[in-house]
Amino acid sequence: MLEYQLIRSERRKTLGLQVKQGRIIVRAPSFVDEAFIKGFINKKSAWLQEKLLAQRENLSHQCHFVEGAKLYILGEQYTLTIAQAKRSDVSVVYNHAVINQESTSHKSTHHKNTELNYLQVNISHRIYNRLSNEAALARSVKKHIESYLSEQAKELMPARVKQLSEQTKLVPAQLNIRQYKARWGSCNSRKEISLNYLLMMAPWWVIDYVIIHELCHLVHLNHSNNFWRLVAKHCPEYLKAKQWLSEHQQALHWPTLK
Repeated sequence: MLEYQLIRSERRKTLGLQVKQGRIIVRAPSFVDEAFIKGFINKKSAWLQEKLLAQRENLSHQCHFVEGAKLYILGEQYTLTIAQAKRSDVSVVYNHAVINQESTSHKSTHHKNTELNYLQVNISHRIYNRLSNEAALARSVKKHIESYLSEQAKELMPARVKQLSEQTKLVPAQLNIRQYKARWGSCNSRKEISLNYLLMMAPWWVIDYVIIHELCHLVHLNHSNNFWRLVAKHCPEYLKAKQWLSEHQQALHWPTLK
């Protein structure tokens, strides 16, 4: 029997299954017998195991903020490198040439040039000396990268929103940039839109889709057919952008570090 988390609700009318972060979550009405729930899970066991396997494989792509980890910035993959310095900062190094030595036989070696993009995180000596272990270092590195992406988003996104607002004739009352745990953006009835600064990991054409998605909510505060037609009008390749986000979701949604 597969293990699962059961969440009951008196307001819920149907049984729902979700596989999230490698766990099975069952959402059930309060009146449903647990024996029925177990039977339902047994019927769906093949599908659930397939989803669990895929998610566990995807979880291996998450960035854990250690030396050599991989992460995305504007759709390009970067290798994380960490160092001590006089002051803390984050910088990118493009197309840094690296020589890989590959043994082709016991008598000869072959040198292969590759180019890598690096994200360099410098931790000040003062902060570094206060870090008690590797987990504390990873948390500090994550915090510095989040600050870097937040600054980049606040510098670059307003101009992009303004450009797309002029193009679509959909103008928000206000733009907020923040971090969400499980969404890329939002729009409320006051016509304020919010964008997740972690979007700076996605390529610009995907960021544009998310911006247009939220701008279209200024007209349709729902996901009706009319809403998606408006999205398609202003972003014809929106399905491709949604697919990119889905395929990269584990790399883009960072784990909570303990």
